[in-house]
Amino acid sequence: MTSKQLMQTTLLISSRKDPAGSLIHEELCKLLEKDDFATPFIRHLHASERLIYLDGPSLPNDADRIIFLSRHASERPRPVLTVHVTGNFGTADYGGEPGTLTAAATNLMHALLNRLFIHAPEGYEVMYEATHHGPTSLLLPSCFIELGSTETEWNDRNAAGAVARAVLDAISMDISDVIPMAGFGGTHYAQRQTEISRLTRGGFGHIMPTRDIPHLDGEMFQKIISLSGAKAVYIDGKSMSGKEERMIAGLAGQKGVPVLGQGDLVQMKNLSFHDYMAIRSLADSLVNGSSVVIHNLEIIDSPASISIPGGLVDEVMKVASEEFFSALDPLPVAHLTGRGRACHPVFITNASFSAKITDELIHLCVILLQDRYTCSFDGDFLIISKSRFDPARAKSFGIPPGPLYSELMAGKPVKSGDLLVYPEMVMTETEKRIYVPQRQAR
Repeated sequence: MTSKQLMQTTLLISSRKDPAGSLIHEELCKLLEKDDFATPFIRHLHASERLIYLDGPSLPNDADRIIFLSRHASERPRPVLTVHVTGNFGTADYGGEPGTLTAAATNLMHALLNRLFIHAPEGYEVMYEATHHGPTSLLLPSCFIELGSTETEWNDRNAAGAVARAVLDAISMDISDVIPMAGFGGTHYAQRQTEISRLTRGGFGHIMPTRDIPHLDGEMFQKIISLSGAKAVYIDGKSMSGKEERMIAGLAGQKGVPVLGQGDLVQMKNLSFHDYMAIRSLADSLVNGSSVVIHNLEIIDSPASISIPGGLVDEVMKVASEEFFSALDPLPVAHLTGRGRACHPVFITNASFSAKITDELIHLCVILLQDRYTCSFDGDFLIISKSRFDPARAKSFGIPPGPLYSELMAGKPVKSGDLLVYPEMVMTETEKRIYVPQRQAR
């Protein structure tokens, strides 16, 4: 749990007309009797009407955020625990106002979702839902946490207790490191966004499913971003047409909101959003369209690019790529990939130790090549001597193509008539010279 100084006050609201919400609320109160750490920071409201029709301005406002404890109903019932924020992209068929969204408790929703994954009873799915239903006139950031989808689940005390534990955990957590996002695309049950939040610090507020994209324009896009507190957007491109994806990306570009994929959020690791975006911006300027792979780089106050000889990287990638990437893991560095290359010869690190990292990368490449080839230096040139099987030489000794070639390439001598032919007799020696400053190679 976080310290009391960091805790926000949370208003918990359930409806007396809702068996699931009432049961969750009851289980929460039991937990608070045993552990009253969070009690001073919790307000309670047991509404007499359905939650989706509540009037926001009439609700207590002596809190920082609201969690609605609710049942979940579905046309395709199954045991499920869900989290979502309220709003209507189009018509208001189930409470609230049309074309109206509420402020999302985005970071809290990330915490709730992940605690549900921990506490969910066997047989229950956990997921975000897309933005839907009322109320929409709320004065505080909010979200729904729901237990569904039939009377069996609504009266499942074990499941209600799991939801209660997730709520109590989440409201007591430090959620400041969550990266607030807005999501576009997918179905009502936002599987891709759920997976992203389960695996990364990316947390979603408003999620617009593919079916609601016809309601999207510049004004609605701005509402989604501002009311989610989103620093970036995620677009589930596989769930929509190319035209729709380009339209959303265009709106994001106009508003200056970056589009991040799951790979970006995975690579962000412990970096701040600001630091990661600085790295990504520098990477785009170095190799447009490349992807960034972060290694042990957690703080970067002044991102800088460093370069090592391209020929050196190319040779290492041919014979020792796995060893090279493994050796990068403990280093405060990011490498660039994509555009047809597993690793570009430019890297990103902190400016304060760029010279040291440059030396270490070059030295690493040289060591890996020396383990596989005969290498020597001629001044500032690394000379790599390679032996390659030469079919023409083998043929000159009367050795036909086939299994004997394989024997020779495996380093074994073979007989051609009365002649014993050794592998070195059918090899061609080649040399490659790569400029490598001696200071950096040692």
